[in-house]
Parts: sequence; structure tokens; C-alpha cells
Amino acid sequence: MTTIAFVDCETTHLDAEIGEAWEVAVILRQQRDGRTTDTEYVWQFAIDQAAADPEALRIGRYRERHVVDPSWGAAFTGPGPILPCSRASAVEAIAGMLAGAVLVGSNPGFDDRFLRKLLGSARWHYRPYDIVQLAAMKVGVEVAGPLPWSSRKLSYAVGVEPPTEDTAHTALGDARWARAVYDAVMAPQPFALTHQDRARHAIGEYARVAIELEDVRRELRLATAAIARARGLATQWAVLRAYGSAATELRAALNGPS
Repeated sequence: MTTIAFVDCETTHLDAEIGEAWEVAVILRQQRDGRTTDTEYVWQFAIDQAAADPEALRIGRYRERHVVDPSWGAAFTGPGPILPCSRASAVEAIAGMLAGAVLVGSNPGFDDRFLRKLLGSARWHYRPYDIVQLAAMKVGVEVAGPLPWSSRKLSYAVGVEPPTEDTAHTALGDARWARAVYDAVMAPQPFALTHQDRARHAIGEYARVAIELEDVRRELRLATAAIARARGLATQWAVLRAYGSAATELRAALNGPS
């Protein structure tokens, strides 16, 4: 089973080129000894407030919830006691945790941009999955309605209560919400499907297979390119060996008896 990371970032600005993440939550879903486990992690970071958008800080309740002393750099903030740590150690922990994982969240492209700024090069899967799109696929575009789709409306549509006011716009609260919607979407259909439901399911299966095929094609292109590079190097090596042999024979001829 591929590791899934339900992620959310609270940030100082909507633009990753201007702002930064001050709170990061990860719920890591892994397969261990035949069992699926979910483990929650939350970190907060000291930030430069000079470039922060006051509205972004207000929405995330930064002033009420931020606990990191500037001298720490960062802190592991839960679940459990607050553990001060350096920024570098927090970055290393998150980057290692996300390596190879598939990101799932509400608008995970937003989180992906801020995580790249915080952690550097992405080591997670290149395609994050948005619970809004997954829920829309589950209920159909007729229920989802016109764009832009409402995350709260689609959450209700798949039977998941959106976060309450005290947990919304907290990194862990929103990561838990993403997990709940994902699980609702991926759960087997508990009732007989209508013809319309069957058609919708078939379209969903087609989309899933198409995505998997795209992944296989991408991996095949990478493998083909690697083989071509290896062949090129082998050819160059053979030419160099041939030149080397010719040079050796020429030297022997020149140094031989007159």
C-alpha cells in the first residue's frame, strides 16, 4: 500500500512567493504488519511577520495559537506536549516523512507550494489529490454544481460534517477533515447502484485507469531515456577502448625493431 499523507498548512499569505507556512500538519497513513495505521504530527515555525498578510494570520488565529519562541526556530506541537526544536530538524523530519507519499488535502496544490518552499525539492509523489475533486467524482457534477465547487457542500454530500469553527483553519483540523472526506469517497457503495450511478462509477474507473496508464507511460519514458543514455555511454566507452587499443598498437610498432 502506498503511504498517504493527509496534509494542511496554515500560512502567512496566500502567495507562496511572499508568505511562508507557520503550521504544518501531517496524518501519515501506512501499512504495518497487515494493519493500516494513521499517525498525526503537527509542527509550528517561527516566522518573519514583516511580509505576513494580517488577514491570513487572523483566519488561522495565529496570535491565539502560535506557541514558538523565536529562539527555538520550530516546535513539535502535537499531539502531546510541545517540544521545541530547531527549524532544520523539523524540516528534516517532515521531508523524511513525506518521501514517497501521496499527498491528499483540500486544495493540496496550495500546500504543495508552501511545502516546497519550506522543505526544498519535493520527494513526495508528483500528483497530489484534492478531496473536493474526489467528492465531486463520487456524487457527480449534477450534485456538485457549477464551478467553483464548494468544499463544504461536497463534504456534506458525501456524509462528512465540515470542521467546526474552533477546528477550521487549524492545520490538524483541516488534515483530519481531508482524511474523513477521502475515507467517505473511497468507502464501498452501501446501497444498490442506479443506472446513472453505474455509469458514474464506470467513468470514475475509466479516469482511475487513465491516470494509472499515464503514470506507467511516464515511468516507461524515464526508463527508455535511461536506457538510451546507458547505450550512449557504452558506445562512447567502446570507441575509447578501440582508440586505446589502436594507440597501443601504434606505440608498439613505433618502438619495435627498425
